[in-house]
Amino acid sequence: MIIWYNIKYLNIVEGKDVSMTSNERIKAALEGKEIDRMPWSPFLAYVWENFPQDIQDKGMSEFLLWAGADPMWRGSPCPVEAVTEKVTYREESVSSIETRFYTETPVGTLTHTNLKSSKGNTSFIFEHPVKNIEDLKIQQWIAEHTTLKMNLSYVDEHFKNDGKNGLSIGMLTPFNKTAFQSLVEYYIGTEELIYMMMDYPEEIDEYLKIQVELGLSAVKIAKESPYEYFLTWEDSSTGNYSPSLYEKYIAPEIKGYCDILKTEDKKYVQHACGLLNDILGIMTDSGIYCVESLSSKPTGNTSVTDARKLTDDKIAIIGGIEPVHFLETSEEDLPAYVHSVLEEAKGSRFVLANSDSCPPGVSPEKFRIVGDIVRGLK
Repeated sequence: MIIWYNIKYLNIVEGKDVSMTSNERIKAALEGKEIDRMPWSPFLAYVWENFPQDIQDKGMSEFLLWAGADPMWRGSPCPVEAVTEKVTYREESVSSIETRFYTETPVGTLTHTNLKSSKGNTSFIFEHPVKNIEDLKIQQWIAEHTTLKMNLSYVDEHFKNDGKNGLSIGMLTPFNKTAFQSLVEYYIGTEELIYMMMDYPEEIDEYLKIQVELGLSAVKIAKESPYEYFLTWEDSSTGNYSPSLYEKYIAPEIKGYCDILKTEDKKYVQHACGLLNDILGIMTDSGIYCVESLSSKPTGNTSVTDARKLTDDKIAIIGGIEPVHFLETSEEDLPAYVHSVLEEAKGSRFVLANSDSCPPGVSPEKFRIVGDIVRGLK
């Protein structure tokens, strides 16, 4: 049974209250400045919908307070809106688990299919929309006829509500990912993309050039918004592509993001939730401020210790708690595991988090246990 209450936790040093707000604590930790305690900023994707209804009814902010956590709102509303005229979107329910989506344009229609996972309460792309070179031309037409504009309505609403507390990391572009990563995940898929790159290299490069420029244009608009920190759902991982493809196609676009943001002293946080050992150095050289959702095996392959060595401690780290361990480690054994992660992170720019999404089945009490550890209560 969860007992809900409001309480301010204080750190007393030499008789003085040196407690920080969650916003101050997270930012100081990322900047390598003095903090009153380690920030604990859990990622609730996928697990939240599986919590008891009474917890969901009270909202994430109340739960995070109860868990002793510091709210980090990853992917807060994008300040840039993409508008493509003469394009319509519709969907069709094929079965209880299958949904078909249609993107209709004056030059043709793209279709893709999603399947729902009964176990994970999520869905995944089963059939990608770009299946051949003609489909790629339709996708390119969409890019060529897309305009961008600032839209802060959802941003303002966010800061009036959950965004009042903690750190909000805004979605940098309305495309959610770099151009190449979008081809991998959204439009073509890894295997078919490699074939298409071999068969139609000039066409792929032409499309990527247009989409990259569109993404950079979005960053130029986003940097004028209230956010200080931004991310994209990049899902960086060599499970999706080779290090050489990352270095050729993705790293230059991300470097462009970082260069534009730095003109306004804004920061890019790279969401990287997979296998990073072979690209973390390239990511660092791109100028990113922080890597988010760092994970050891089996979800990823990079421990906090590994990351510090591979980056020469040049960037901040968010993560450390591997999702499978979080799920399978008992509540009795969890403190020892969390303390081992914190020991690895000593002396680094670090915010403790469960890496990427959280498996359904992790109990609310486990989040509270981690909160008690960072507050020195366990």
